[in-house]
Amino acid sequence: MKRIPILMLIVFTCLLSGEWLQAQRPTPPTKVNPRIPHFPIKPGVPQIPQTQQLLRRVEPARLPASATANVIPSTCPPDAEALGALCANVKVPLDRNHPKQGTIPIYFELYMHTGAFLESAILMNFGGPGGTTTGNRGIAFFLFGQNLDVHDLLLIDDRGRGLSGTIDCEELQHGTAPWDQATADCAVQLANAASRYGTGDIAQDTEAVRAALGYDKIDYYGLSYGGADLTAYATRFGNHLRSIVLDAPVGTPFLPRFAVDRYRTHAEPRMVRLDCLRSPTCYADHRFPDVELDGLIWTVRLHPVEGDAYDANGNLKHVRIDEEQLLGNVIDNPTGNFASTGELLAAATSLWQGDPKPLLRLGAEGYYSQVEAELGDPSSFSAGALQATACVDVQQAWNWSAPVSERSEQYADAVSELNLDYFAPFSRKAATGLLFSFFGRDCLYWEKPTPSSPVAPPHATYPFAPTLVLSGDMDSRVPFEEVSKVANFFPNNTLVPVAEAGHGTVFWTQCAAKLASDFIETLQVGDTSCANTPETVWPAVGRFPLLAKFAHPAAVDPNGQNQIGQGERKVVTVAVATATDAMQRSIIGFGDGVGLRGGTFHTEFSGPWTTTLTNCAFAKDVTVNGTVTWTYAGSFLADLTVSGSGTAGGTLHVEGTWQAPGAVGNFIVSGTLGGKQVAVLVPEA
Repeated sequence: MKRIPILMLIVFTCLLSGEWLQAQRPTPPTKVNPRIPHFPIKPGVPQIPQTQQLLRRVEPARLPASATANVIPSTCPPDAEALGALCANVKVPLDRNHPKQGTIPIYFELYMHTGAFLESAILMNFGGPGGTTTGNRGIAFFLFGQNLDVHDLLLIDDRGRGLSGTIDCEELQHGTAPWDQATADCAVQLANAASRYGTGDIAQDTEAVRAALGYDKIDYYGLSYGGADLTAYATRFGNHLRSIVLDAPVGTPFLPRFAVDRYRTHAEPRMVRLDCLRSPTCYADHRFPDVELDGLIWTVRLHPVEGDAYDANGNLKHVRIDEEQLLGNVIDNPTGNFASTGELLAAATSLWQGDPKPLLRLGAEGYYSQVEAELGDPSSFSAGALQATACVDVQQAWNWSAPVSERSEQYADAVSELNLDYFAPFSRKAATGLLFSFFGRDCLYWEKPTPSSPVAPPHATYPFAPTLVLSGDMDSRVPFEEVSKVANFFPNNTLVPVAEAGHGTVFWTQCAAKLASDFIETLQVGDTSCANTPETVWPAVGRFPLLAKFAHPAAVDPNGQNQIGQGERKVVTVAVATATDAMQRSIIGFGDGVGLRGGTFHTEFSGPWTTTLTNCAFAKDVTVNGTVTWTYAGSFLADLTVSGSGTAGGTLHVEGTWQAPGAVGNFIVSGTLGGKQVAVLVPEA
C-alpha cells in the first residue's frame, strides 16, 4: 500500500511504542516518501528501546535440540548478538516450480525462552512489504519480551528484504530515475524471478524455517501487510498455528481492484471527524467536521491553492494543493500524532477567510512530488521488494500479458466504469492517482512473466486457532472496513476496535499492546474495555487567528485571582498555541523551524524536550519568547514572555500535560499581562 509510491513503508515502516520507556528519546526519524507503505512512528514518546536496555544474554546462543541440518549458522549483527540471538538461514528454491534453478537464503534470528518449559515460538511480521523484520528486533522485544519465559521469539526476513537475498534496484532505491522507469528497470533486473516474491512464496519460506527448527506450534503476529503474510501461512499450514494476532491486517484475498482504496477514502473523513470531536479545542469551532471536509475538497478541486510555505524544518517550499495533493499528501499522510489531521479543519476555515497560510504549511510539511526519494540501505527497506511482492499479490485492473500502453488503457477504462461517488467524498481521479492508490497505477510498469503464488490458494481453509484482531478507529491506511473482512475469514476471531489508535494499534496504546501479549500467553482475549476509551486524545486546533482578537478567550481559573479581561485572555490562548505549535513542528521535523507567522524555534531532544521560542508568532500581533519543556510522561512547562501590538505584554507560566495518557485537562496559566494578574485555563488538547 503505498505512495513513493510510501504510503505503506509503513503500510507502514513501521513503528512504535506500546508502553512508555523512560529512556532518552532519539532524534526524530527521517521523513519517508509517502508513496511507500510504512508504519507511522509515534514520535511523542520514546521509541525503539536502546539495545543496552534489553541485554539478556547469559550464555552463548545455541540451536534448539529439534533443529535439523537445514539450519545454516550466520554471523549476527552486533545488536542481535548483544541480545543473545541465534542467527542462521535456511536455503529454499527461488522458484519452486523450477527448484534446480537456484536457491535464496532465508535469514532469521531466534531468541530462546528463559524458563524450563517451552510452549511455542512467537513469529512476528511487521508488514510493508519491503521492510526488514530482524532489523526491528528492538520493537519485537518491546512488545513481547515479557512472553519469553515460555516462548521463543522467531524473526524471519521475508525473501528479497532484510538479509534474505535483498533486492537492490538502484533507481527505485535511490530515486535516480522517474518511478515508472525505475519500476520497469527493476522488473527487468529480476528477469524471470520478478514473480517469485509473492506472499504465497513467502509463506512457504516461513514454513521451511519452522520445519528446519522443529517447532510444532507457533504464535503468529501479523501487522498491516504482515496480515497478508499471516493469511498466506494460515491457509497453507494452519495446523501449526497455536494462536493468531492480526493488527490492522491487509489480507483479504481476491479483493476486487479499488476496493481497499474505497475503504480508505471512506475512512479518511472518520479519522478527521474523530480527531476533532475528541478535542475540546477543535470541537468548539467544528461541530460538523464531515460537512467542512467536503467543502474543503470541493474548494481545492475547483480552485487549487498555490503559494510558498515553510515546512517543519524551516525550509521554504512552493506548494500547490489540489484535490490529489490534499488527499494523498495531507489527509492520508498525517504528520506527527495526527498533527495535520487535527489542523485541517481550522486551516480550511482560514482559507475561506482569505488566509491560505495554515493550509499551505500543511501542504509543505506533507508534500511529496512524484520525484522519487533516497530510501537508503535496501536491507532496511527495499523499494524493489515492495514492488516485487505487492504488484503481483494485488488483483490488477489490467491483463498482465498486455503491453504497458494497453494496460494503461485498461486501467483508465476500469476507473471510468466506477460509480462517480465510489470514492466519495473524493473524486475517482484523486483516489486512483499515483499519490494515493496503493499498488495500482505504479504497478503498470512491473512485469509478471509467470504466475505468482497467491496470498491464499483457491478454496482456502482457514484454521480454527484462537484469533485476536485489532483495529484502530483512526486508522485510514487499513481501516476497520477492511480489517473486519479479514477477520471474518478466521472462524475463531475476536475483533477489537481500539479508540484513538492509528495504524498498528500496539504502537498507539498500552491497552492494545497488553491485549496482544496477554492473548499469546493465555489464548484468552480477556477484558477489552480499555480499548473503548481513548488512551490519549491527540491535540487539535480550532482556529488559526490572524489577530489575537479572533481567538477564543482562555477560561478564568476559579481557583486563582484573575485580573485580566477578555482581550488579554485571548492573548493567553494565542501564547499557549504558539508554544504547542512549535512542539508539534518539532515532532514532525528535526527541531529547528519557524513560527506560523514568523519567528523561530529550536528544540533540544536530549533528556526532556526543551524548545526555545524566539519572536514566534501564531497570530500576527502577538510575539512569544521563552522556553517550553516536555517530558516523556507528558508533563508540559513553559515560561513565556509576550509582546506585540495585540497585547499589553508580560510574562506567563504554563503548567499541564500534553499528548499524555488520560482525560483531557487544562493548562494552568499564571503570570502578569499589562501589570495585571493572570489566572486562566486553556484546554490541553
